[in-house]
Amino acid sequence: MRRRLAWEVLRALPPMVRIELSLRRADLRETCRRLGVRCDLTSAVPPADEPPVLPRWSRAPIRASYFVVSRWPAGDTCLRQCLLIGHRLRALEPVLRIGVRREADGRFSAHSWLEIDGKALDPTAGRYAVLGSAG
Repeated sequence: MRRRLAWEVLRALPPMVRIELSLRRADLRETCRRLGVRCDLTSAVPPADEPPVLPRWSRAPIRASYFVVSRWPAGDTCLRQCLLIGHRLRALEPVLRIGVRREADGRFSAHSWLEIDGKALDPTAGRYAVLGSAG
């Protein structure tokens, strides 16, 4: 299993470099297009409450993506995680969604997550108002 994870980490590095460069040079929609990840910033439909059922083959790419992004020099952000995982799972047609919420101290926070078949990979996605619902 360690060899498989090491291989998946090596496979995740080139797309992560492309993600970083694209985030610096292009807008989010163009970055998603280049990575094969659909970006939905207009729909107000919240994610379903239940998690998606993922194929077994997706486990190693997801774990490797978390590993790579958690050590990425430019920062471990939910957007970078979503873009890398979305690229690695593009056969499942993931959709990038973004939401906002007001924290207890009055500040706003934003969060991104991936959905597959309308179901969020991130269990915290339901805590955010989908960006499309804001206008």
